[in-house]
Amino acid sequence: MDVRPLTGDDWQLKRDLRLAALKDSPSAFASTYAREEHRTELEWRGWPHPGAYFCAFDADGTPLGIAGSWVSAAEPGITHLISMWVAPVARGRRVAGALVAAVVGWARERGSDVVELEIAAGNEAAMSAYVRCGFTVTDREPFTAGGTVMRHPLP
Repeated sequence: MDVRPLTGDDWQLKRDLRLAALKDSPSAFASTYAREEHRTELEWRGWPHPGAYFCAFDADGTPLGIAGSWVSAAEPGITHLISMWVAPVARGRRVAGALVAAVVGWARERGSDVVELEIAAGNEAAMSAYVRCGFTVTDREPFTAGGTVMRHPLP
């Protein structure tokens, strides 16, 4: 497996994977397929800003999953892990861990103090994966009702 950052030129791949994620697991995300399917090329190229997207690929180049990172101007020491999704055929193959490692590495390089994420209510598989990657549950207020906020402090 190879994990690499996506560039603006990878906008179609980012779009296709994001829309696949929203179709496959609509309750896992704060957005919807209907909201995002109409984004323009320019929006896909620039989203998220500031931030980065990473894609995991199989040895034959097949995309296995995607994860993003985003930094809020209001909380510059926190990198948010966003839009994590692993294709159903790739689940159980440590793709999530590889994508998390890419986001954590990016956060370290930019000097973040912590990586933070939110899990939708009932997504126990994601909760377990993030715990294995070193995240712990916090008492921060989630963006979505019933969600759980988790953090991974960076040394």
